[in-house]
Amino acid sequence: MWCAMLIAAILLFLYPFLLYPALLLAASLWKPRSRAGKTNAADLPSVALVICALNEQKIIRQKVENSLALRYPKEKLNIVVVSDGSTDATADIVREYGSSGIELIEQKTRRGKIANLNEILPARGEDILVLSDANVIYHPDALTYLISRFADASVGCVSGKVILTEASPDLGDPTERYYSLEWFLQEKASEIYSMVGADGAMYALRRDLFRPCPNDTLIEDFVIPMAVVRQGRRVVFEPRALGWEQGPASLREEFRRKVRIAAGSAQALMRGNGWPRNAPAKFWFVFLSHKLLRWLSPVNGILVLLLSALSFEQPLSRMVLAAFAAASALALLRSLTRWTHPILTAPFYFLLGQVALVLGLLKGIMGQQTVLWAKENR
Repeated sequence: MWCAMLIAAILLFLYPFLLYPALLLAASLWKPRSRAGKTNAADLPSVALVICALNEQKIIRQKVENSLALRYPKEKLNIVVVSDGSTDATADIVREYGSSGIELIEQKTRRGKIANLNEILPARGEDILVLSDANVIYHPDALTYLISRFADASVGCVSGKVILTEASPDLGDPTERYYSLEWFLQEKASEIYSMVGADGAMYALRRDLFRPCPNDTLIEDFVIPMAVVRQGRRVVFEPRALGWEQGPASLREEFRRKVRIAAGSAQALMRGNGWPRNAPAKFWFVFLSHKLLRWLSPVNGILVLLLSALSFEQPLSRMVLAAFAAASALALLRSLTRWTHPILTAPFYFLLGQVALVLGLLKGIMGQQTVLWAKENR
């Protein structure tokens, strides 16, 4: 009995990381979904590109000029920059582009991204809202590719592909492999029905599908797309819509980011706006596999270790405990030496992610994660 329980716990632990990607690939091959074709310029929807900025004087000029250079009909594109209580020259720089049609909304005090979106988005008159961070540089055709997916009436939200650049050397290959896997899962989930969440640095949604969230929402790029799904529309990944963002400056910043995401996930689940109510079964499959079971993986991991300890006389149990001890030793060695060989970095980043997940879930449950945060200075 112990052995059977242990095997079941191991499979449950491994499922979101190994088994689910294989199942998703098979399901997408069974029911492929083609991308929408080109749309005539006359039929393109009107778009508001909303850029949220906080003390971004180092990059805001580049971001504004990048936005002005996007290949989308100028008469159908409005660019809005929201300065969220910036204390540097961000607003002054944006103000220089008023004659180019850039709209500046200057908040005198810092309120947080979602509070600004709640105030601004319902009042917009454009068909499509594109939400962007100030430090993300778009490919000239990114907007065109994002908007092209709305030719499919079932699509309510589209997420782009944001590539990290100049990340801390401490992050290395494991981070790249993680994002490559995420992009694969998002694309395949889009093909069978819908992905879960979006990339907050680049995503678009139909204006009439936007639903305001509480102003203390931690991860609006999960809650807003989930509201789209609950309204019967799909959230899809568009890999041709490229953007580039400077990666985390340090391992500490990446750890804080993971903690924040986990806290926001717990917050959304507890409030109910993170659940896909009324969604079809195939979306529940993606949600449970890609999100919920991954969030619960530390609990499943502890269960595996507990069952292994209780059935130590079983060979499988000893193998599991030995594997955990070896992975922990390799992770500790990576932490102490900062060697970057994959045999050290793989267990190090996996266990670090599990620790961040536990800490974030606890902070989310106890309401200890603030909605206001800032990246490290470089």
